[in-house]
Amino acid sequence: MLWWISGGIVLLALVVLVLVAVSVMGRLRAFDNAARAMQARLEDGQRRVEPRLAALQQTVEQMVPQLEAMAAQQAAQRAVENS
Repeated sequence: MLWWISGGIVLLALVVLVLVAVSVMGRLRAFDNAARAMQARLEDGQRRVEPRLAALQQTVEQMVPQLEAMAAQQAAQRAVENS
């Protein structure tokens, strides 16, 4: 009789374990789907931003000589004013 009770408890524990594992697998699948969607959105955003960043970098590089010339001009003016 004791073997039947022990076997029933073990069987019940196995059933509970399988149910919990199935539930966890379902949640992990939902998490995986959400992670894949976020990754796709991130890649799409990166694809959209890269050309704009390249254009901005080009604009900055074109402005550097002008800014250096302006800084040199301003330094020369300050030197004349201080003498």
